[in-house]
Amino acid sequence: MAMTAAVKDEISRLPVTRTCCRKAEVSAVLRFAGGLHLVSGRIVIEAELDTGIAARRLRKDILEIFGHASDLVVMAPSGLRRSSRYVVRVVSGGDQLARQTGLVDGRGRPIRGLPPQVVSGATCDAEAAWRGAFLARGSLTEPGRSSSLEVTCPGPEAALALVGSARRLQIAAKAREVRGSDKVVVRDGDAIGALLTRLGAHESVLAWEERRLRREVRATANRLANFDDANLRRSARAAVAAGARVGRALEILGEEVPEHLAAAGRLRMEHKQASLEELGALADPPLTKDAVAGRIRRLLAMADKRATDLGIPGTESSLTEELADSIAG
Repeated sequence: MAMTAAVKDEISRLPVTRTCCRKAEVSAVLRFAGGLHLVSGRIVIEAELDTGIAARRLRKDILEIFGHASDLVVMAPSGLRRSSRYVVRVVSGGDQLARQTGLVDGRGRPIRGLPPQVVSGATCDAEAAWRGAFLARGSLTEPGRSSSLEVTCPGPEAALALVGSARRLQIAAKAREVRGSDKVVVRDGDAIGALLTRLGAHESVLAWEERRLRREVRATANRLANFDDANLRRSARAAVAAGARVGRALEILGEEVPEHLAAAGRLRMEHKQASLEELGALADPPLTKDAVAGRIRRLLAMADKRATDLGIPGTESSLTEELADSIAG
């Protein structure tokens, strides 16, 4: 998950000056990484993040934009959790912050999607919402056959709201349920690059595109190598089969074969796996591959016509099952 860490580190350091964008980002972080708890009748907000810099960014924005102080608790690795987790907790003023960020409505009822001011906000608010969601629960896999950018969502309503935000950014994203968990997934390589650019992860985009290009070049080279290898095998098998037919043709025609056709036939028999171009280079004087192919074709046609006149098997009879098996092998 090196790419995920790189993207989160970069967008955690991204300076954002517009108040609406900072509010949208905080709302998304609290929605995707947070939870509401009732303690002595008061709402306490917690948001669990996987990087210290993202936690510090959240605390700073909560204080500067909404005016609430928060605590930071570091949870050491244990059990299945291999790295530290950072919990930002707002106790004093938690109920007010919950209303300000759209976690609850005016009557104190939880809102399951993104707040209306984010859903209907400007394009920059959609970008900020995606940035907050990725900081909270995003992941980016290495470029390749199964590359994807994913965000794990707290529920289907939040997933649909995030898909809607992506649509406003002209990014194709899909909501799906994976092993009981709601996710929003972007799989197209160009769309991933465009979304990372929208998030402000410009250095990560360059690194991701470089790795993507390297993989595509390697895959193309492998396909071409396999294609060339298959072509060589087919050419060699065809040459062996042609050699067998030429031998039968010379046998049928005997003394009646013209010398220039016989010479081409002997070259084919002596160099059974050589290409037509290689046979042309071996001829004396040298011939083009089309000239060699034409002489062998006329030799086979003359022999097959002679065999038909005599009522004997033609050149195809030389292609026995044993020879076919050896060619296939």
